[in-house]
Amino acid sequence: MSDLARVIDQRSLGGGIFLLRLEAPFIAGQTQPGQFMMLRVVPGVEPLLPRPFSIHDAQGDEALILYRVVGRGTALLSQAKAGQELLAWGPLGRGFDLSPKRPVLMAGGMGAAPLGLLARVLAWVGLQPRLLLGLASAEGWSGLVGRMREAAPGLVLASEDGGIGQRGLVTDLLRQLVNDCDGVLACGPLGMLKAVVEICARHGVPCQVSLEAPMACGVGACLGCAIPVPGGYARACQEGPVFNSSDVDWARL
Repeated sequence: MSDLARVIDQRSLGGGIFLLRLEAPFIAGQTQPGQFMMLRVVPGVEPLLPRPFSIHDAQGDEALILYRVVGRGTALLSQAKAGQELLAWGPLGRGFDLSPKRPVLMAGGMGAAPLGLLARVLAWVGLQPRLLLGLASAEGWSGLVGRMREAAPGLVLASEDGGIGQRGLVTDLLRQLVNDCDGVLACGPLGMLKAVVEICARHGVPCQVSLEAPMACGVGACLGCAIPVPGGYARACQEGPVFNSSDVDWARL
């Protein structure tokens, strides 16, 4: 499971967002939509811990990571050059259940990261997934929007300031489609996910959510990624990161 992944190339999409292409045959060959990998950028002790990254896409021997610079670890990753080797392990965690036949995919901002492979696999089996993407504004997000259009030509956008797509929240788009779908698969900020779950529950539509949590190991040993569930906790790295919304104790999250 643990291996060296070689950087093939990396490009900036603007707004601090990067698309990293890795040669990682084992990970790419085993990945299911919604799974993630752990990456350690440098061999030294700073930063000590690896970082979890959603696998944005995987084809052949290549795995793609779509990420935004938010701290020291991702800043170092953004400087990785072609030919550099990174310590990687994965694929990890539980991915999306692909049983819905009329799915709606939903993302808020960088919640789009795990949905690229999902959209492509659903299209490959003959479905036409609708991908709803919500942004605060158009500024800094044009590269991400372009990338997601490649993954899902039927991309529908909403922005809070009306700078791109429909003015409003991405949940406004969901309300227009929820009665015409049999499953919602979502990733994004916690507030968005809670609203999505509420809408789906009101309309009796099954909902799956990909949840973020701090991770140090990715294999269930450190218990740092606990997600509250009825009667206790589940590990995002093992029982998740994708959960059925009914399996999460939202009041404690």
